[in-house]
Amino acid sequence: MKTVSVATTSQIKEGELLAVKVENQKVLLTKIDDRIYAVENKCPHLGMPLAKGKVCDRAVTCRWHGASFDLTTGENVKWVDSFVGIPLPEWSHQALSIGKSAQSIKTYPVTTQGDEVSISI
Repeated sequence: MKTVSVATTSQIKEGELLAVKVENQKVLLTKIDDRIYAVENKCPHLGMPLAKGKVCDRAVTCRWHGASFDLTTGENVKWVDSFVGIPLPEWSHQALSIGKSAQSIKTYPVTTQGDEVSISI
C-alpha cells in the first residue's frame, strides 16, 4: 500500500463530504465525531458519485437511487429505494436494483500528521 497526502484537516468539515482523486481513484473524505474517514466515491449500484449525496447519521445516501453507506465502515445501510430523491414503493425496489445485491463501499486507512491528511491506497 502507498500512503498519499490528500487534504488538510481544515478542508474536511464535520458531516460534510470532500471529493478528491488519488492515484486514479475517486475518494470521499469526511469528519464524523472529530475523526476523519475516507471511502470510495462510487456507489456500487451503478457507479454514480456519492459526493453529491446527503450525510445523515454517519451515512451517505446516494442521490440517484437512495443506497446508503456507513462512512465509518463502508457497510451498506440501505439498498436502492428511490429515483433521484423520490421514494418509490417497496415492490419496485427489486426492479430498480436491476438484479444487483447490496454491497459495501471500499474504505481507506487515514492518518493525520499535523494539518496533513493522508490515506493508504
